[in-house]
Amino acid sequence: MEIDIANNIKTVELLKVELLQKVTDLFGDISAETDCETLTNLTEDTACLLNVAYVLAFRLGVDFDDINDVMKQKLKSEIDSEHFIERRYGDLSKLLKSL
Repeated sequence: MEIDIANNIKTVELLKVELLQKVTDLFGDISAETDCETLTNLTEDTACLLNVAYVLAFRLGVDFDDINDVMKQKLKSEIDSEHFIERRYGDLSKLLKSL
């Protein structure tokens, strides 16, 4: 039991570091010169960031379906409150529709 707890703590710490690395990768690619490769990198960076965030939350006891449900609720709330990104671009509705 103690080994499982220690391993889980170590895994959480590793995932926290990986999450920060993925944010760093994303920010680096945002700053890069825009080309076709940059778009691919941004897509991959975002997917990796989301994957690590989901797995980290799971390791901390949060169910994947709960994350999705709360994410949808948050998006609906932001849409209803006419968040400026939604008003200007409709991005939140597009994201909600894709989930």
